[in-house]
Amino acid sequence: MRIVAGKYKKTNLKTLEGDEITRPTRDMVREALFSSITVHNETLFLDLFAGSGAIGIEALSRGAKDVMFNDHNKEAVRIIKENLAKVREERRVLNLDYADCLKKLKNSGFDYIYVDPPYAFAEYGKVFELVREYNVLNKKGIMIIEVRKDTQLPETPGYSCFKERRYGINKLLYYRKEEEQ
Repeated sequence: MRIVAGKYKKTNLKTLEGDEITRPTRDMVREALFSSITVHNETLFLDLFAGSGAIGIEALSRGAKDVMFNDHNKEAVRIIKENLAKVREERRVLNLDYADCLKKLKNSGFDYIYVDPPYAFAEYGKVFELVREYNVLNKKGIMIIEVRKDTQLPETPGYSCFKERRYGINKLLYYRKEEEQ
């Protein structure tokens, strides 16, 4: 796996073996993702299920101000730190369950939250609930969910899906907070 664009373009990254614990996002999907969002020197980005850290490092490569990495798997955290060292970036990498991570990041105001858990994950509703409860996403922020193309997400009170894109066996779903009345 390699970084697609930006200052770290073509840098090869390490990944965990297999796809049971992590499943690296393909180059084509990362390219499409970052072509569809605006990353600049004020962007705050959370990679909630970071795996190898490729999505967050791609955000840094394209100029994000800061990226927070989180993964529950200790081996994934080790790989993320190695990949960050490879691009000479020192960033905070948390080793927490997603719920504990969101609680710890209360009132962070991220511009983007990227959610790409293992395929067996079924707690998407809880992710939305905790992001709202802990105010982790800023008012105009976007939550991007990567899932298998046949995955149906539950109702997401307080959020609306404004874009869906399919890429092979995966799809990206883009959510923003609904306007408060």
